Amino acid sequence: MQRYIVMASAWLEIVVGVLFITVTDLPCLLLFGAKPEGIAMPLARWVGVGLLALGIACLPSKAEEPHRSTVLGLFLFNAGLAILLAWVGVATAAHGFLLWPGVILHAAFTVAFLPQLLKSGTPGHPRFTVHAPSRAD
Repeated sequence: MQRYIVMASAWLEIVVGVLFITVTDLPCLLLFGAKPEGIAMPLARWVGVGLLALGIACLPSKAEEPHRSTVLGLFLFNAGLAILLAWVGVATAAHGFLLWPGVILHAAFTVAFLPQLLKSGTPGHPRFTVHAPSRAD
């Protein structure tokens, strides 16, 4: 199940990243209710490049479980973005149609990643195995 959550989150970031790069006005209008002007236009495209790169980097490999670092990266990104978008919704006048649905979606991804992050080491997986010190140490 966790693999599908990671895949959904990664593909969402890829799609949104491509939108920010190609039709910058659309996601800005939908999220913030305003078109980017001046320096905001290249910054919005920069955000798009970052989202595209994040999504590609986090696409699951053919391994059964996603790497913990992938899950942690997506968890931090989604948590941070949920907080940022909620702050924009409360503290500013920039309210687009998709602002609050964006908060809810990123908060939901954040919660969905928690079980994988809270899970103790995976038996047999070298990255998660806890080794007791030997008597020679």
